[in-house]
Amino acid sequence: MGNTLLQNVPGSFLGLKKILIITYYWPPSGGAGVQRWLKLSHYLAEIGHEVFVICPQANKASYLTMDSSLEKEVDERIKVIRTSSFEPLNLYKSLVGKRNVPTAGMSNVNTDKWTHRLALWLRSNLFVPDPRKYWKKYALKAALDLIDREGVEHVITSSPPHSVQTIGLALQKKRQIKWIADLRDLWTGIYYYDLLKHSNWSRSRDEYIENKVLKNADHICTVSPIFMDEFISKVPSVQDKNTVIPNGYDPKDFAKFDYTKRGDFIITYTGTISAQYNTAPFIHALRNFRNLHPKAAFTLRFVGQTAPQIIEELEKDGLTDHVEFLDYVEHAKAIKYLEDSYALLLVGPLNEDRNEGSIPAKIFEYLAAKRHIIYIGKQDGFVAGVIKDAKAGQVFDQDHTLITKHLEELYIRHKADANPMIASVNTEKFSRMLQAKSYHKVVENL
Repeated sequence: MGNTLLQNVPGSFLGLKKILIITYYWPPSGGAGVQRWLKLSHYLAEIGHEVFVICPQANKASYLTMDSSLEKEVDERIKVIRTSSFEPLNLYKSLVGKRNVPTAGMSNVNTDKWTHRLALWLRSNLFVPDPRKYWKKYALKAALDLIDREGVEHVITSSPPHSVQTIGLALQKKRQIKWIADLRDLWTGIYYYDLLKHSNWSRSRDEYIENKVLKNADHICTVSPIFMDEFISKVPSVQDKNTVIPNGYDPKDFAKFDYTKRGDFIITYTGTISAQYNTAPFIHALRNFRNLHPKAAFTLRFVGQTAPQIIEELEKDGLTDHVEFLDYVEHAKAIKYLEDSYALLLVGPLNEDRNEGSIPAKIFEYLAAKRHIIYIGKQDGFVAGVIKDAKAGQVFDQDHTLITKHLEELYIRHKADANPMIASVNTEKFSRMLQAKSYHKVVENL
């Protein structure tokens, strides 16, 4: 099938299947990790597939953010099987407190603190590939029972946590199934991997499991061509069994969105942001803008988990009066914050080789919001390409002088009461419905 992006699929569908999705993150879990399969499962069911989901019980899982509002979005046609689990992270939280448990992207990690260094060492050397590996026992039993009872032949395992992929490996040995490994992020190539302080043994073991998954899965899906290239570099046979299906947005989430709403000059960032994200050029530019326009009214708003190092940097630059930090909010509220914004900030973390270490899923909801995007990241990367193709904003690398000038231009437009809605193009291909059609094609061809 090759390295294909969003295949065109006809409106009528043949080869409808029973599909089992195994995912750790499911409502009432919050955060970006739950969105992909909450949305795709709905549209696969709408196409006509019979969809099953196996996930942990909420009171047994170690979810770091909760959003009970998402439970209302679970399609009633989907059969959800919730299992028990054993979670070392829950025991750890009871000892050191929830805030000391490393979050997605290591956004709450401060390596100057010994408690954080200990948490990283325990996470990386006692639990390979990750601390949620013990859910496998419960999920595997539920999956085997379901396959035997319902005759399910197609299984999708979604990660992170990448231990979910070991469930696919085990199922493939025990039953005749077609297994699709869906990797929403890089594995040992993730931008914060070196922060985890693996021993030589644990790193080697992690790489071994990753390669075994890539070799044995019947098909590999991931969210960007850059990620797929890395997986192919590890296991060349992935070249012949892969499809790139990016994250996206659900048009239903924007049905009541006020695209022409005029408000204050607010630049919003939603989601997790860690110290590995290259925020320095934007913060420097914002400080310059404030110094050049001391009477300008503006707000930089962070919605979600913000690394303490970034907060400290903003305080050091005297920007505290212009910055708003909000904790994680339910998904609908996050969309509302996009509506209230004049521009949206996007920052991409890079690996040591200066390639994209993560693809922020929020970019697609930014596109759907039709607000101007300011992107700080790799200028010739996947994210920059999406923004340029959509004519949805401006891409910058390290030059804070250019960013300062751009902020001035945006502020002038805002003061002139310019409509915040931008005339972006080519965004419809990132709708969840089209992505579900791409997944339908993958399943049909296996």
